[in-house]
Amino acid sequence: MRQGISQAADGPAAPVRRGGTRPVPRKLHGYFIAFTLLFAAIVLVGFSRTFFIPIAHGSLSKPLVVHFHGALFFAWTGLLVIQAFLAATKRLKAHRAIGAIARWLVLPMLILGSIVAARDTVHDYKAGDGDAALSFFYGELADLAMFGLLAGAAMLLTHKPDYHKRWVILGSLGLIGAAIGRIPEISAFGQYIFFGLIASLAAYDLASRRTIHPATLIGAVTLLLLGLTEVPIGNSAWWLSIAHPLLGV
Repeated sequence: MRQGISQAADGPAAPVRRGGTRPVPRKLHGYFIAFTLLFAAIVLVGFSRTFFIPIAHGSLSKPLVVHFHGALFFAWTGLLVIQAFLAATKRLKAHRAIGAIARWLVLPMLILGSIVAARDTVHDYKAGDGDAALSFFYGELADLAMFGLLAGAAMLLTHKPDYHKRWVILGSLGLIGAAIGRIPEISAFGQYIFFGLIASLAAYDLASRRTIHPATLIGAVTLLLLGLTEVPIGNSAWWLSIAHPLLGV
């Protein structure tokens, strides 16, 4: 992305050179535009019933921290789409200028995301969910870790756009579970959507460069490792022994 959410192409197509040199990857900007539009659509639909519509009706009663949290996460979603279009249309000056601002969203998003998740967990625990709320809390932290690790790394590698753009969109997948869970029609297919979007990046790599990029492999492993820990660790006695004093419940 910049400095920020950067999705510049890997480079123009070129024939294979003599000596076996790999061709320069082809530009397939349409993939990043499609990915970010789908991501934004899921977020908007998912939060329309619990955030946008109640706000429009003046019936959303939440602490200010929740509103700040929502504003930052929706800003990230909007910038994700804008940056994809700017990169695709080669308006790189604007892309970098916006990215220089967007880079500062990551840390506040992690802090506020953790605060809101903790607040909701305490509420749900006292409302009768008990240890199930604490188990779910671990999953929320794992999702934030996905975003923080990959999006944060992307911010450090703006000089390597092929890594940067892949880790920005993969890191954003750490945020999509909350939206999918709020859409009853597709919530049961959340894991398939999550895995499918990861696989789509691998398919993009194969179509554009005939091999899967190392950034895609690293990002996918990060997402899968954290994702696969959510149930076993979230339900473990070890985690519960930490969560109870951590949240004071």
